[in-house]
Amino acid sequence: MTMSPAPSDGSDLPDTVPAEETPIAVVRYGLAKEIQLLPGSLAFLAREEGEVDRFALASIRTISLQPGERIPSKLLLLLELADGTTLIAAEGMTNVRAFRQLLSRLKEIAPHIVLDPPDMDDQLAQAVINRRQTNLGCYGTFLAAVLLIVLVFVIGNFILHHR
Repeated sequence: MTMSPAPSDGSDLPDTVPAEETPIAVVRYGLAKEIQLLPGSLAFLAREEGEVDRFALASIRTISLQPGERIPSKLLLLLELADGTTLIAAEGMTNVRAFRQLLSRLKEIAPHIVLDPPDMDDQLAQAVINRRQTNLGCYGTFLAAVLLIVLVFVIGNFILHHR
């Protein structure tokens, strides 16, 4: 990773993200976008735009997760900072499994951060189950439709050839 400027969020972080700093957890989503949990901060990278937004864990009060406006499965991640500012940190995040892993590590490192909703991890687990069940339902419906078409074709051929 190269050195990239980070916006000032009022913390005492340096103006660059060191290339040697190893993330504790990474959530990849969208086109070249990442959320990185670093030892003392949370970084939001947009590689195509060359942007890095970095926030000290000590300056984050609340992390909120909301369904997307047009597409509910594309989540909005909101941060409420210690100065009262609320901002959209990630928009269109869909990698629920990796985000759940990040949350479990975040709870260990920064227990002072409040999650909104409080049972965010449970709700995300339920979202994974719902998505899996929806996909299975879609695949099952498609398979049933194909089998029905094949059955109608076989019965039609049987009737035509045995007259």
